Order: sequence, then C-alpha cells, then structure tokens
Amino acid sequence: MRFAFASPATSTVIDAARTWRIARDLGEPVQPALFLRLGISGSGLLAPVLDSLLTLFEAGFRQRFDAGDLSDSDLTGDEQRLLELLDRDDSPAPVGIRPDLTAAVRIALRSTRIMLRSVLG
Repeated sequence: MRFAFASPATSTVIDAARTWRIARDLGEPVQPALFLRLGISGSGLLAPVLDSLLTLFEAGFRQRFDAGDLSDSDLTGDEQRLLELLDRDDSPAPVGIRPDLTAAVRIALRSTRIMLRSVLG
C-alpha cells in the first residue's frame, strides 16, 4: 500500500510491517512473504533487514508488534513508534526497551536506515 503524501521509505516500511505481521500470524515463512511483497516495487532486498528489525522490536519492547491491515490508511501506535525510531539517528535508547537488547535494536535501526537509502535512493 502507498500512503498519500508518505515518502517511499515510509510506505515501504509500513507495507513490510503489515505483511510481516500477517505472515507471522499465519505461521508462514516471513522473509519469502516479505520478498514477494516488496519485490513488486523492486525492494525485495529489504526483506532480511526488516524482518530482523521487527523481530527485535517485539523482543525489545516485550510485546507483539501491532500492525494495521494492508488496506488501512491510519497507522497503529507501534507503526508510528517504528517510524519515529527510524527517523532518529543515534538517539538515546527508546523508553521501555530491554536494556540487554538496546545495542542490537540500535544496530538494526542503523542497518535498516542504510538499506532503505541504498535500495530506495
């Protein structure tokens, strides 16, 4: 889904997060589902980095990632939080994150930013 007035990176991340959630809930392999969905726009290479980021998000915040339906135009709180984290470069540790996963989440965020720039320009 492409959100009106959203950047390509925002649309890609939200579309991937929603696809990731569906695949996880159905017990399907996540990365192939992401690759197929993202491959439509030529962004399939983002599948591993987004899978890792979302998995660490759940582990770090000790909660299930709440994603909207593929057709929803509104963002969930978790989707907003994810986008805010991706917008901040080298910010303090997010409030509520497990201290033992802080470094891993920061690395995943940095890797995702790099890959988004690399793949989407």
